[in-house]
Amino acid sequence: MAKVQFGLRNVYISKITETTDPQTGEVTISYGTPFALPGAVNLSLSPEGDENIFYADDTNYYTVSTNAGYSGNLEIAMITDKFATDILGYIKDQNELLAESKDVQPASFAMMFEVQSDAKARRYCFYNVKPGRADVNANTIEESAEVQTATLDITAAAAKDTGYVKVSTTESTPDTAYNAWFTAVPVVTP
Repeated sequence: MAKVQFGLRNVYISKITETTDPQTGEVTISYGTPFALPGAVNLSLSPEGDENIFYADDTNYYTVSTNAGYSGNLEIAMITDKFATDILGYIKDQNELLAESKDVQPASFAMMFEVQSDAKARRYCFYNVKPGRADVNANTIEESAEVQTATLDITAAAAKDTGYVKVSTTESTPDTAYNAWFTAVPVVTP
């Protein structure tokens, strides 16, 4: 049984494609082949939602909670060209230049990652993540070189097709599911 967790590694991204049936209006979600986003430094996500209390008979008669997902940020060593083009919508021109357009909206994606522990590492998947624009940082070198990182503000909402926000492995997750975690977005089978 795990007692503590630490570390962040193996961040994988799977681009979401939405297809709308023109006759029914039904939206179908599909996930692309996951790709690695190396250089994970920090992931910080806080729950979003509300708790509303209804009072009657001089007491808390009923409480309803809403789950609006999570918001926070992902800090990585640097934005890769693949993430910039596939997710942030940058264009790579004929001279291999990356161009950011004011008219492009970032794509949604599933994000899988691993957190180490004193037992078996726990693997997570957030199903519907939307990034903000990446910050740009650079400092001059003084007595020593200090690595600069990129931070993305992100929100994680429920998947439009299943309603699931996130899923994670447990200590009893079978090896077949655990070992296949980063090859495809995990499907929840209740």
